[in-house]
Amino acid sequence: MRSYGIYKVKEMYQPFIIGRERLLYDLLKEGGQQNESMPEVHYLCDRLKKETIDDAIITNLGKSFTSIECQNGQYKLTHPVKGSIFISLSAYSLSVYCDGSRMLDLDLFVALSGAHDRFFAIMDGHGEWGWLKPVKYTELRTREATVLL
Repeated sequence: MRSYGIYKVKEMYQPFIIGRERLLYDLLKEGGQQNESMPEVHYLCDRLKKETIDDAIITNLGKSFTSIECQNGQYKLTHPVKGSIFISLSAYSLSVYCDGSRMLDLDLFVALSGAHDRFFAIMDGHGEWGWLKPVKYTELRTREATVLL
């Protein structure tokens, strides 16, 4: 079973974090649910809105799953071939457990990145991390320059 912590980085800090993803990973990798109380997480990450996550999971991801269970910010999605995804929503993160094919992970990442482009995931115990949607650095620099003008 693979487990992930997924956070939504605040838009104003995304340009700063690009190129420094390893530092963010080092900050988040050990904490798990304890990260919720860290002031650094409150500073760098947006609170997750249940409606946005519901829409991303149920509308975007639910199409390809045969069974969807949703209760109190927890989701279980099952596919007969790929396996199951268990998702738990908290104030600043999603805790995700994928049991089955790696296609489950990809399906989840595509669904969430369709909702926002600032989701950052860490894979527990494997030293893997990254943006769910590839970041176009030139777009970020252009936005910064426009704001400064």
